[in-house]
Amino acid sequence: MASVTCELPWPPSANHAWRAVDGKVHRSEPYRDYKKAVGDSVLEQRVRRHWTTDRLAIGLVFYPPNARTFDIDNRVKTVLDCLMHAGVILDDRFVDVIVLARGSVQAPHGAVLAHIQELSTLDVQFSAIVDALTPTRRDARAYDRGVTIDR
Repeated sequence: MASVTCELPWPPSANHAWRAVDGKVHRSEPYRDYKKAVGDSVLEQRVRRHWTTDRLAIGLVFYPPNARTFDIDNRVKTVLDCLMHAGVILDDRFVDVIVLARGSVQAPHGAVLAHIQELSTLDVQFSAIVDALTPTRRDARAYDRGVTIDR
C-alpha cells in the first residue's frame, strides 16, 4: 500500500494543546478529546495501522467550522501527533514533505482531509522539485556564511 487517505475532525490549535499547571505542562482537555476523536475516526474508517516504515509525504486540507481566520500551521502539530498516536504513521519524524491547503467552510464541525503517501512512490517530477529545494549540508553551511551556490 503506497498511500492512505482519511478524514479527521477539526483540530485544536497548538496554542491550546498544552497547559501549564503548577509548573508542569499537561495536555489540555480539548487536545485529549481530539486525540480520542482521531483514534475513533481512524478505526471507523478502517485505516490500516503502521502500514509503512518508509519516509512520508503528507497533504492536509483544512476545512474550518466557520469563516473565522486561523493560522493553518498552528493545526499541523496536533494532527501529526494524533495520527502517530492512532497508529496511522509510525512517527512524525519520518515526514519529509508536508503540503497544506485551506478548504471551504464545513459548518458546524469542520474537518481535515489527510492524504499520506510513501515518499518513494511520489511522481518523479515532484521528487525532483523536493530534491532541488532541499539544501545539502554544504549549501546550508555556505548560506550561513552568506555565500550563494549556483546549481
